Amino acid sequence: MYIRIIKTGALFVAVCFIIVAFSTSSVFSQSGARIMVEKIGPHELDKLMKSRESRSLVVAMASWCGPCRDELPSLIKLHNKYNDKGLKIVGISLDVDGPEAMQKIADRAKVNFPIYWAGEEAAEKYDIYAIPMLYLIKNGKVIEKIPGQQSEALLEKKIGGLLK
Repeated sequence: MYIRIIKTGALFVAVCFIIVAFSTSSVFSQSGARIMVEKIGPHELDKLMKSRESRSLVVAMASWCGPCRDELPSLIKLHNKYNDKGLKIVGISLDVDGPEAMQKIADRAKVNFPIYWAGEEAAEKYDIYAIPMLYLIKNGKVIEKIPGQQSEALLEKKIGGLLK
């Protein structure tokens, strides 16, 4: 009888492991690859913010910021819609705990655009006084800085102007 209980328990544990393995693999399935939040240095951040290569929407965010997390689904939709039309969406994490804090949020939301960790120094350098903070960048210049969470409709309108 004990052997049957042990076999049943072992089978139950094996099934649980399989279920967990398949459920966590959905993090990778949407775009084919997991977005890794990587550290970006001040020089690289300057280069990103002054890029003349593309029209960009850069969003400063933090893992603990509710409005930042709430805005992610809209940003993902906009990335899907406008990435092929020349828009580059990039996230900048200001978390004090390093890239790992935002990585959990990016995985959960299935973010499909790059996110870099710049830490608190970026907040001072780019006068980030609210988060989320959106920067619209065209021809290497910040053309608009928008504090706070924005509606998807407003972002669509701003992106339309940016891509003209």
